[in-house]
Amino acid sequence: MHGGDIYRQQVTYDFSVNINPIGLPDAVRQVMENSGDLAMQYPDLQCQKLRIKLADCLGIRPEQILCGNGASELILAVCHMLRPQKALLSAPCFSGYETALQAVGTEVIRVPLSEADGFAFTEEYGRNLETRIKEEKPELLFLTTPNNPTGKLTEPAYIRRLLTVCEKTDTYLVLDECFMELTGQAAQYSMLREIDSYEKLLILRAFTKAFAMPGIRLGYLVGKQAVLSSVQKQLPEWNVSTLAQAAGVSALADTRYLERACRLIGSERERMGRELEKLGCKVYPSDTNYILFYVNQYGRQKSTDRNHGSEKRLCKKPATDCQARPEQAAEAGLKARLLRKQIMIRDCSDYPGLTDGYYRVAVKLSEENRMLLDAMAEILC
Repeated sequence: MHGGDIYRQQVTYDFSVNINPIGLPDAVRQVMENSGDLAMQYPDLQCQKLRIKLADCLGIRPEQILCGNGASELILAVCHMLRPQKALLSAPCFSGYETALQAVGTEVIRVPLSEADGFAFTEEYGRNLETRIKEEKPELLFLTTPNNPTGKLTEPAYIRRLLTVCEKTDTYLVLDECFMELTGQAAQYSMLREIDSYEKLLILRAFTKAFAMPGIRLGYLVGKQAVLSSVQKQLPEWNVSTLAQAAGVSALADTRYLERACRLIGSERERMGRELEKLGCKVYPSDTNYILFYVNQYGRQKSTDRNHGSEKRLCKKPATDCQARPEQAAEAGLKARLLRKQIMIRDCSDYPGLTDGYYRVAVKLSEENRMLLDAMAEILC
């Protein structure tokens, strides 16, 4: 269901979780090393310092921010606040939405993205989603940009059209931007600057991915103050620890940290995509720090030609050198065989809309990425 289960596996290189590859900011590490006094204090119920710092960085007002113990807590709180009869989800998308919706008995309606379009949110898909909103009149719609597991950004114009429909059908749109800061394109694609324009818009972000601190648990929700007050009533008191609040303020102090990360991610993502294609993988375009790919057995990729079902071999080694045994290269065995090398990747076959053979890998440091690619070459070729 999720990546990152290093507690029941022997893992040296974890490509199953998508966090900032340059690691924890130095300022956050210092906070953690000197956190003894913080542990003896009750947390600020209002997260005031953190919200003021966030508001200054994002160009919004502190009262438009609600902090939580990770994005997952806030997703669940929204679902408990609304208790929707119906909710719409794209497919594939992050599984945590459906988990939270099931907890409140919501009927989940999936609107599948097209493999032929690379699972991208196209104009045609946007029109289809608008139609389903008008027909179903759901109380809640979750949308992720960039999407998970594809990593593809959604054009703001398509989101604005959805919001216009949502305002008419009384549908809340929770826009998950948890990976936005790692795209390097937040200025063009984030909807934060338009938060005042829509009553039904909630934007979700987290420090988990952007600042490589998933163990600290810190996320935030942006929206209208009245709506956030209703969501806050679903949260426990003191839910954001003193350590998390201090870590968040410290993380935001290094203004060049995210710039460095985005430059690294952009160059490494392009290189990894090329190398994965050479190994026979069908790579789906991504705008952030992870890549979705499909690989069938014997190093062959799924064809996108609708007129025939053949598979095209892309590995550059001579065909006689790539006659892998089925048990070595079968798609169901790729994750297991990499685990034997203490490398973990995300098997995406449990995402609605995906099947065996779909995998997601994080973009990490160059030497780590090389380790993964070399290990895959041994298996697939």
